[in-house]
Amino acid sequence: MLSTEQERIHELEEENKRLKKRVKELEEEFEEHKKECALVNKGTPAFVKQDIVQKMHRSLGAPKGHKGYWRKIPERFDFVKPLRLLACPCCDGKLSDVQEVRERIIEDLPQIQSPIVTKYLIERRYCAQCKKLVDAEVPDALPGASLGLRVMLLIAFLKIRMAMPEHKIVEFLQSAHAFSISPAEVVCVLDQLRRAFGSHYAKIEQKIRNAPVKGCDETGWRLNGKNHWVWAMVNDEVAWYKVHRRRSYKVIKPVLQDQTGKLIVHDRLPTYNQLAAETGCAQQVCWAHILRDSKRLSKNYEEAKTVHRRLKTIFRKAKNLAPHGTTHDVEKLLARIDHFGALHFEHKSIRTFRNSICKKHRNNLFQFVTKPGVPSTNNGTERAIRKVVIIRKISNGSRSEKGARILETLLSVIETLRLQGKTPLEEMHRLLASRA
Repeated sequence: MLSTEQERIHELEEENKRLKKRVKELEEEFEEHKKECALVNKGTPAFVKQDIVQKMHRSLGAPKGHKGYWRKIPERFDFVKPLRLLACPCCDGKLSDVQEVRERIIEDLPQIQSPIVTKYLIERRYCAQCKKLVDAEVPDALPGASLGLRVMLLIAFLKIRMAMPEHKIVEFLQSAHAFSISPAEVVCVLDQLRRAFGSHYAKIEQKIRNAPVKGCDETGWRLNGKNHWVWAMVNDEVAWYKVHRRRSYKVIKPVLQDQTGKLIVHDRLPTYNQLAAETGCAQQVCWAHILRDSKRLSKNYEEAKTVHRRLKTIFRKAKNLAPHGTTHDVEKLLARIDHFGALHFEHKSIRTFRNSICKKHRNNLFQFVTKPGVPSTNNGTERAIRKVVIIRKISNGSRSEKGARILETLLSVIETLRLQGKTPLEEMHRLLASRA
């Protein structure tokens, strides 16, 4: 009888061990589940990569019936060279008279040539009226510069537009043009051009101030290892950039000053609300950012799918009405926004997003419906700020205040010329040559 009780006790102890092991496994699974739930509720961080199989919406290549593209035949020919055969290239046999002549046009670059070096003998003469010595201006060169305008502007174009670092600019000039220059001299050239374009930068600032509609955005920048910001204000004709250590409305307030009757398109950063109060400008929030945020919420919360679907419907109706909508049309759209604002949501993130749309920016949603020339999104400024992001990824920012001033001035000039449909190199040369 005693042995039977001992066996029963042993069985119960073994079962107790198994149950404890199972409880521990369940507790570990529960903790992992809690972490996953917290990750979903807070939004998956950017560094967490998910395995997503992207489905191809269509096959690669041009669709059926698509008109082919080919390089246009040049209007001007520098050389016309006949190619004659005296014997068959296959068997070295005798050939007949010419049966036909076919054409083949080849475009190429000239051979690498040595740099053009010009020595100017500048005469100085005395002016009795001015009572001083005067001399002639050196053409195609900035005052005090040892390099010509063409190579200086090419360096600026490679640095700003092509986002090339100094050592690659040196390598390119040496290999493509047999032109020797040092990285330090590249920086000196850029600074000379920055000072030469100072007046044009001021004109761009004045034009962006007077523009009736402009987009505004900002992105991070590093200056001497410290966090700064690059501000961008853009419209259809000009692009203005500014590097500053702050992300406050006080950075661009001196540039804008009185903006009564003018409008700014932005991405709902609270800074612009204070800017509007200080300068008197109207606001149009970016619908691309609104729909992007609602889509992100819909991926994390089930109840946010209704939010994203309703906002897409409202925006589609507004786009169909723009830019010839009436105030009555806007009232109908705002009634839909108010109905959306009255809905109850369980999660705080959705309620915060709803309050931002339906309360803080209710009057800034549909300016584009009734006002021609007002975009519904801030995509133009986003594209303008993308160039700064590319430069930042390559150069990691600026090492000095001089580098920051070079970036904002030359980038403003080059991007403004591109927006105006002009060739930056030719137009910059024209601007500086005419001033000289």
